[in-house]
Amino acid sequence: MEETEQNNRSTSTPASDRPDVSFAVACYNAGEFLAPAVESALAQTDVSVEVIIVDDGSSDGSFERAQDMARQDPRIRVLKTPKNGGPGAARNIALETMRGDWYAILDSDDLIDPARSRTLIDAAVESGADLIADDLIVFGEGIEPHSLISAELGEDACWIDIQAYVQRSCLFSGKPGFGYLKPMIKRAFLTEPPLRYNENLRIGEDDELIVRLLDQEAKYRLLPKGMYRYRKHGNSISHNLSVENATRMVEAERRLQDQIDPEVVHSRAYQDRYASMRRGLAFVTSIDQIKARKFGAALITLARSPSAIPLYKMPIKAALSRKFKKAD
Repeated sequence: MEETEQNNRSTSTPASDRPDVSFAVACYNAGEFLAPAVESALAQTDVSVEVIIVDDGSSDGSFERAQDMARQDPRIRVLKTPKNGGPGAARNIALETMRGDWYAILDSDDLIDPARSRTLIDAAVESGADLIADDLIVFGEGIEPHSLISAELGEDACWIDIQAYVQRSCLFSGKPGFGYLKPMIKRAFLTEPPLRYNENLRIGEDDELIVRLLDQEAKYRLLPKGMYRYRKHGNSISHNLSVENATRMVEAERRLQDQIDPEVVHSRAYQDRYASMRRGLAFVTSIDQIKARKFGAALITLARSPSAIPLYKMPIKAALSRKFKKAD
């Protein structure tokens, strides 16, 4: 781990000198999106913040941009992973060095509203929550901004226990999953004892950590108001489910089953979650086999996991959409 010299400070900060919020920004070739993301964190009102940018082997000049920003604002700290390790590895570095009372995830291509941190902290303190999230506003080029889940939740805040969470974290379920949310987490729940991301995961690392937090009886509060702005574009990591990433998700889930409450593991909600990951792996595997013209292998994969066949409506629908757009 490397840190820029101008921000090389001790992490043993007295409680009175801690910022309210530590933003962890995992950065890999963030390009033009990095500066607006960081600026939105620095613009938080009525709270003190630090922004920890952890560059994960960028080759597009993102690390140099981050250093330039740090020279202009002492609230920014810039670190670097020893090698490209994915978002979980970058965020673990941020967790090791954070000084804030609250840990907040901010993806390097997203934005947050100025009042978000204060609103969430106040709601967490009032309700006794250990982690708290808001709805996401999805936006991007050619996308009409819209909320992710508020239409289903109504206007009232609610609690999310582990059963409710796993029920809403099925891959390719057609319903927006709670795993997309970006909660703020109380420092004590991540440090005593230390909880860290599974660095083997390149997709779903937030989701896996949240399940472990909820298994340890962390109280999770969700506000229906959307103050986190989730940018959707072709390079978004969450949209690139490769065979390798899907395999890692299934393997991580198998290990997770040995760590959490057996009653949860044997619940219908959890079994649906696990089945959705295995179905997703079969789907992306068969897609790759078809692309490689290994049609027999694809048929065998789908025969072994027939529940993956209905997922083919997604690429068919996307192809038809592209065709009609060209026709217009």
